[in-house]
Amino acid sequence: MISIDSDCIIDFLRGKEAAINIVEKYKNELVTTEINIFEIFNGLFLNKNKKDDEEQKTNDFFESLDILDSTGFGLKGAAIFSSLIKNGNEIDQNDCLIAAVLLNNGCDKIITRNVKDFSKIKNLKIISY
Repeated sequence: MISIDSDCIIDFLRGKEAAINIVEKYKNELVTTEINIFEIFNGLFLNKNKKDDEEQKTNDFFESLDILDSTGFGLKGAAIFSSLIKNGNEIDQNDCLIAAVLLNNGCDKIITRNVKDFSKIKNLKIISY
């Protein structure tokens, strides 16, 4: 089980070769979170220049993935976030919440370009592309 982060999803949907290749390589193992769905659709809904088929294409992509259970992610996310703050390694709250969902579901790998932030989270392995 490998989670795919929002940056990779965006790159994939935009047809970027590196993202297409990494998704193809791990296609049978990919999962994501409701937080990633929020990030992607929020950006899509705010985009004044979105194409007519983008929403359907995005829906189709998410329907091809398992969405991890989010139960208990608030507590775990707060623990991760506060620990990072105390150690002077603060990152975006959404990244902490994504990591919490992953770790609560036994998923310890994420495909992302955001190595800088996700590498600060213990027990999470980064697959960059």
